[in-house]
Amino acid sequence: MKTVDVVIIGAGPAGSVCGYLLKKSGIDCLLIDHASFPRDKICGGGLTPKAWRLLDEIYPNLEYAYNPISRIRTFIDDKFRCEFSFNSPERYIRIVKRRDFDHLLLQRYEGEGGAFMKGSFARFEETGGDYPIVVTLRSGELIACKYLVGADGATSQVRRQIAPNSAHGMLSFEQYQTRQEMAGNTITIAMSRQYVHGYFYHFPNLKENVVGFGDLVATKQKTADVCATIGYPLESDIRLQGAYIPRSSVVSPSRRVMLVGDAGGFPNRVSYEGLYYAFATGRNAAEAIISGRDFRKVNKVMYRKKRKEDFLDRVFYSNGGLAVLKLLMHFPRLVQYLFNFFV
Repeated sequence: MKTVDVVIIGAGPAGSVCGYLLKKSGIDCLLIDHASFPRDKICGGGLTPKAWRLLDEIYPNLEYAYNPISRIRTFIDDKFRCEFSFNSPERYIRIVKRRDFDHLLLQRYEGEGGAFMKGSFARFEETGGDYPIVVTLRSGELIACKYLVGADGATSQVRRQIAPNSAHGMLSFEQYQTRQEMAGNTITIAMSRQYVHGYFYHFPNLKENVVGFGDLVATKQKTADVCATIGYPLESDIRLQGAYIPRSSVVSPSRRVMLVGDAGGFPNRVSYEGLYYAFATGRNAAEAIISGRDFRKVNKVMYRKKRKEDFLDRVFYSNGGLAVLKLLMHFPRLVQYLFNFFV
């Protein structure tokens, strides 16, 4: 049976960040994913300032392709409400193409000598001994390790074993529309009392426009209707793809088994931003392993954030919350200030 210090299931940003930091500290690890990279990923690809600043801390001098966003257009209840700009590049949102970005982070991990295996997780058992966790892949291969990190996304199989009744979350649909013109510097966001805890978005990356919609009762037809109403109709010859965004967290069950990123249910409950939380929880898992501390303690700030966001989610997406937001749209500078504060 193969032995390794750490097995990480999932080679998205959370898993790659965790593996990269472990290898930088000389800890042997194996990153496993069912996909071959580069691979497509359903995601708008927005890096908020706090996300790309954390990325800069983890990977000093990392070069990656992105479209800088300096303006945001907003719609509420199907009507244009306001548009505001960021007055400094330090506040810009960076839009990346996840296929390329995720592959780059995996390559940085491999550049540190990290091992990658294509395979699908089946289950794990805690057996005791020097390598107390035994991971079984669907191929039947067994790998014994000291720590297991579940970073396998919203439909995490590691999470399913730990919390079999946890919900996948909110369904989001996206279409990637090619364009001939240069990428714009504006993203569009639309909210409505007709959407159930969700929103429409239009994010231009350097290669294409990402048009998406998600809420608790999203369907392909509702997505098509919303996109057409806002003025960004879906293209009939391009596939509409769907993915889940988790809305509930699962606390890691022990010191040796950890859930990070979407697998742990960490995306922001209001904005559904996931990349910052992938970086942060992946880093926290690595820190816990390197220092020998309990991940639940290292990651306690993230768990606390989720509890606060649960409350904000109920307020923000209520009819009263949207009514207040609609009034605020008469004051774009105030909206800009609030956006900078919360994002």
